[in-house]
Amino acid sequence: MSEGIPYADIVILALVAGFILLRLRSVLGDKTGNDNPSYFQKPTTPPPERQQAIVQVEDKAKAKPRGEPDAFVAKIKNPAVVESINAIKARDMDFMASHFVEGAKGAFEMVFDAFAKGDRDTLRFLLAPNVYDEFAQALEGREAQALKPETTLVSVTAKDITSAELSGNMARLSVKFSSEQVSVMRDESGKIVEGDPSELHVVEDEWTFERDVTSKSPNWKVIET
Repeated sequence: MSEGIPYADIVILALVAGFILLRLRSVLGDKTGNDNPSYFQKPTTPPPERQQAIVQVEDKAKAKPRGEPDAFVAKIKNPAVVESINAIKARDMDFMASHFVEGAKGAFEMVFDAFAKGDRDTLRFLLAPNVYDEFAQALEGREAQALKPETTLVSVTAKDITSAELSGNMARLSVKFSSEQVSVMRDESGKIVEGDPSELHVVEDEWTFERDVTSKSPNWKVIET
């Protein structure tokens, strides 16, 4: 009879190994893909305290250490804007203009995508009520047309913070965006009847965001587009 580990012992060892793996998984969690920080995530169902439309353009949990240079501020040429941003920083020491513009770019992309898909729930979450009403009316007009306009966002850049204001506890920042878009018109069958899908159009936009700097939430509302 050959020597070796008995079958029953093998089974016991396998059970022990499986238990250890399950314990490690419960402690460490699953890792899927790259765990890079994201300043802007598509909302699912917001908890009760966040039912009001908000836009997250900064992640306090992953904010840079205080005192580290805010690279984007050096790009701003308007001294009044820089002064206002510094006033915001004085009230909210976690605020970083660099984080803000990155999140604002994400907000632009998400709103554009939601509007293209007619996703009212996402728009309602991302936009202030008055802005949402404007988008909803545009969606109703589009849905009533026989020919359907279709615009695809190819790229977008947050070029500049054009204005900044701190009024009491409310901070307001306006961002200038430059985007490349493709616009066509489709009939009911989906066939393109107007426009060239290979032709890029450069579009300039300016959006305004607002946030209470005393709030524990890092979220900003889109109050104007």
